[in-house]
Amino acid sequence: MATGCSIWSYSDISDRGFGLFKRRVFTALEEFGWSTRLSLVELLSPGAQDKLRDDLLADSSDFLLLINQTSNHFYRQYLKLDPREDRHHHTKIVWFLDDPRFYVNQEFEPDEVVCVFDDTYLDAVKRFKPLRLLHFPLAADLSELGKPDEKYTCEVAFVGGLQDQAYRREQLPEEMRRYTERLVESKLIEPTKSFDDLTEEIPYAPGKRIQLDPAVRNFLYWEANNRRRLRLLEQLIQFDLRIYGNEDWLSLTEHSPLRERFHGRIDPVKELPSLFASARININIHSVQCHGSLNQRDFNGPVAGGFLLSDWVPGAGRYFQPEKEAVYYSGIEDLRAKVRYYLDRPAKREEITRAGRERVLRDHTYRQRAHQLLETLGLM
Repeated sequence: MATGCSIWSYSDISDRGFGLFKRRVFTALEEFGWSTRLSLVELLSPGAQDKLRDDLLADSSDFLLLINQTSNHFYRQYLKLDPREDRHHHTKIVWFLDDPRFYVNQEFEPDEVVCVFDDTYLDAVKRFKPLRLLHFPLAADLSELGKPDEKYTCEVAFVGGLQDQAYRREQLPEEMRRYTERLVESKLIEPTKSFDDLTEEIPYAPGKRIQLDPAVRNFLYWEANNRRRLRLLEQLIQFDLRIYGNEDWLSLTEHSPLRERFHGRIDPVKELPSLFASARININIHSVQCHGSLNQRDFNGPVAGGFLLSDWVPGAGRYFQPEKEAVYYSGIEDLRAKVRYYLDRPAKREEITRAGRERVLRDHTYRQRAHQLLETLGLM
């Protein structure tokens, strides 16, 4: 095992964004003898980029970790820095936790190791010619059982975000607004098709196909994701349902019965494990960009002692044994039927949750993921 390696990255001081992911990866690397440095700044404050630039140039680590950000964007656009001024970080690990097409518009640099959370994106990334391309899925960033708490007790709970895009939608010309509406609704009908596929099938005009730049992809993704979550959860109003997430739920549920079920934000470290352990059923709705992989909730829910009911995505069976270590639904009617079924069977819920927790701790922690990464890079 190669010890003595070192790695640098950065995070908002409040862990906004991907700070927690980076901490978990760094903790796992430390178990293999690596030294780590996570530079903490207030990312939205004036001078944040200057502080990061100074800290980066003063650091002598071998590796640099970036999430959803190419090294070209990090150096040239974010820090306004010529990469050649960085004399140390000779290998950049670029890990995409979302669709990489949101963030990549040019070829990768030779010193970038590119990782994608979902292996169905491998072909899309290959056209940008990475020298090293790896599948690096998510894992559990919790390890302890949650402590049940009466204030979180309910039949059904959901935790997740929405993004109000009213302002962005208003900037679109009427014709483009109608076109994006068709793409989004088509995506919800056929979720395995990419937006690129859909622009081929649904041209903007006869013989005219639009090019999807990262900003347009992001808009379409959030439109589809918002609607999918709202429509599925509205089918569970008959149950004791609680929703936790960001404030955009308020604007997007103004005329929905879900408005009364929204309970605000929940701390992912201090409170979320207790919610998982307290709700009888935790609903998981994967984003529309999860095609062959799972999200963080798939792993954290059972580790915290929560029964998780997730929508089926291709490839889920690689991570858990369906109906024994995890339970999945397909469509609205199946969702409602399985909520009723498992609410009435607490012993079955407990049996599946226990098996799921054992599987996660055995196969799906960041220690296992880090071991896989280091082994692939020839550092084990």
